[in-house]
Amino acid sequence: MFIDDSARTAPGDVPRAQLGPLHAYGAVIVPEESLVPYAERLAALRTRLGLPPKTEFKWNPGGGSLHKNWDALREARPQMLQDAQDLGISAVVVICATERMPNSWDKGKIQLEMLKYLYERVSMVLDNTGPSGILIADQPPGDRTDEKRWLGQALALTENGTQYIAPDPNRIVLPVLTARSDHLALLQLADLVTAATTALIAGSEHAAPYRDLIKSLLAKNWLDGMGGTGLKLFPDAEYSPHNLRNLFYWAFGEWGFSKVAHFGHKPLPHYEWAYATSDGLGNTLPPDHPYAKKNSA
Repeated sequence: MFIDDSARTAPGDVPRAQLGPLHAYGAVIVPEESLVPYAERLAALRTRLGLPPKTEFKWNPGGGSLHKNWDALREARPQMLQDAQDLGISAVVVICATERMPNSWDKGKIQLEMLKYLYERVSMVLDNTGPSGILIADQPPGDRTDEKRWLGQALALTENGTQYIAPDPNRIVLPVLTARSDHLALLQLADLVTAATTALIAGSEHAAPYRDLIKSLLAKNWLDGMGGTGLKLFPDAEYSPHNLRNLFYWAFGEWGFSKVAHFGHKPLPHYEWAYATSDGLGNTLPPDHPYAKKNSA
């Protein structure tokens, strides 16, 4: 499992009204037999695009041969996602709208909760597929102190688990490791998946071409939905007006949400939650749409 983070915090980064800055962690879950083939496909993609062998594919390339090379990026992104789908790779992403969180939640608490949610979802995917796994994260930005703090938080999860996931050395077999994304092709895929998913929730038109491929990669629950499984949005407290679950409908077309299987589905968009009748981008439901009405589902 390869982990990266993403954020959309600058003015204009989040077109969706009343959503505010977004922070995300994401992971791509790669079968062992797909590790080498994916790296080979990424190398072949560089060759086809005429890029240097060490070119790093990032959602926002900071420089080098891909800086403002929009034609190459528009070709590379869907190919990277399609290759991942072909090789049986799946993904989980956790996104927090920080301004919608209670004032008592500072940056450190939000970061820890996001990491916990990511760990739980990766663990659940492993439970469903059977094998054990190793977690490798892109080196966090900042100095060594920041990296040690982040690794300490991750170590606590692998040692102690969470409220819902018990620690299991047969499931995640090592403490979380870190590496540089320019050294590992799968960390570059993690960057793409996490950033593109965050951009879709933000309402960015630049992410729209990748919607269906991202949706296909996100891990699914027993009802073949991603909500709460491949994609976790929070805040999502059941009766909070800040609940973001309706964005599963607006961003990905999901019709229902089930937090725990025996609770059943709530139809989306649900009248109790934010974005019940509008997506925050100017699109609205017709007045007679059944999912926009009060109901007891």
